[in-house]
Amino acid sequence: MRSRIITGVLHNFLGTYTSRYSDCGGYWLFGMLVGEVGELRINLLAPQEGARGHAPLAAAIQLAAQKFRDQMDKAGLAASSVREAYLDVTRLPEAKQGFVNGRRCDGYAVRFAVRVVSNTGASCKREISIFVAPHDSKIERRSARAS
Repeated sequence: MRSRIITGVLHNFLGTYTSRYSDCGGYWLFGMLVGEVGELRINLLAPQEGARGHAPLAAAIQLAAQKFRDQMDKAGLAASSVREAYLDVTRLPEAKQGFVNGRRCDGYAVRFAVRVVSNTGASCKREISIFVAPHDSKIERRSARAS
């Protein structure tokens, strides 16, 4: 597995996974989780079933695995070329202010770090941090895709 290709896969995966297209019930998925989940580890090759009673958490786990597979497929990489792949989602402890739909609000920096180890033992890691405010239906617009 060439490192340039997998670096692109990880970059694209993080971009699509953290985008506004990752939603639950028409609202941004991470706004629904940020108040409840401080740390989350997702096995991208074998997503766990442990979040059944919590729709946003289950959606986050399944969507991560799906978007990772999609990016691997687009790059022409077989899942069998990867020994392990994990996504760690961490809400940083300090609250901060940011903007949602042009309105100032409180929220958190959330770090998304993905690490892949190939069958040859080579590893690659990529991470991003984004501002996430807790879901507030008064200021958030529901996606038309939810209809």
